[in-house]
Amino acid sequence: MIALLAIERRKGIMQHLHRDGRVLVAELSRNFRVSEETIRRDLDRLEREGLLQRTHGGAFLEDDLITDLPIWVREDFYLAEKMWIGSKCARLVKNGDTIMLDSSTTSLHIARSVKTLKHLTVITNSLKVITELSDADHLKLICTGGTLRHHSLSYSGHAAAKAMSLYLADKAFISCSGMDMRHGVTDTNENEAEIRKMMIQNAKHSFLVADQSKCDRIGLAKIAGYDAFHKLITNAPLNSEWREHLSKYAISIDDQPAPRTPRTDERMDTSTIKAE
Repeated sequence: MIALLAIERRKGIMQHLHRDGRVLVAELSRNFRVSEETIRRDLDRLEREGLLQRTHGGAFLEDDLITDLPIWVREDFYLAEKMWIGSKCARLVKNGDTIMLDSSTTSLHIARSVKTLKHLTVITNSLKVITELSDADHLKLICTGGTLRHHSLSYSGHAAAKAMSLYLADKAFISCSGMDMRHGVTDTNENEAEIRKMMIQNAKHSFLVADQSKCDRIGLAKIAGYDAFHKLITNAPLNSEWREHLSKYAISIDDQPAPRTPRTDERMDTSTIKAE
């Protein structure tokens, strides 16, 4: 197996940070089988991009950065879990439906899972979803347009919200940055939150799609309370506290466990060579 390219290695470093909150140069050097100097250069670059904070011998991730990472970092987080969630969501969609997909990385997996359906209309503000479905000429694909947010490769702002307000859908699949028992479902970006609110308002059925890393986190802007959703679709069984809380609302729960995504360093084998 050829060693990880630099971009893949940096994604792997961010996965470690997202999971553990901090990393050590020596440990990363062993895991990725590159020199400590290579790891330091990676950490320095990630710090310049505002993705982490350097410390002597390592780095850490500030709490307010955990849920607001750029899409190139987030797209490989919990990959197996997101694919699992995407397949579960697809089972809720039938031929002839009109669905709304937001700009989350999970929406890309939902799009891939519904791609073979017939007479399906997909409304989205996600450039990734648009690209994924652009060759599916049997589907009707509607893009909101608006201002491209490079951080998430999504369209947002007044034009995107106005476009979304013009359409109605059978089902909307809504992701979030945080789920909190007191504050409900939230997002780190207020423009993205507005788009998601509009989707909920204009869909007959709204489904909350969130892996369990979102539990007990709070974003900047509120999307909705739990009573706005018909079902929560997640990747692992909820604890008793969360089950008791959600039982107060008319929301069903699909929390069948998903396969675990191996860490980047777990996907490397002993034949890996240096590629710094």
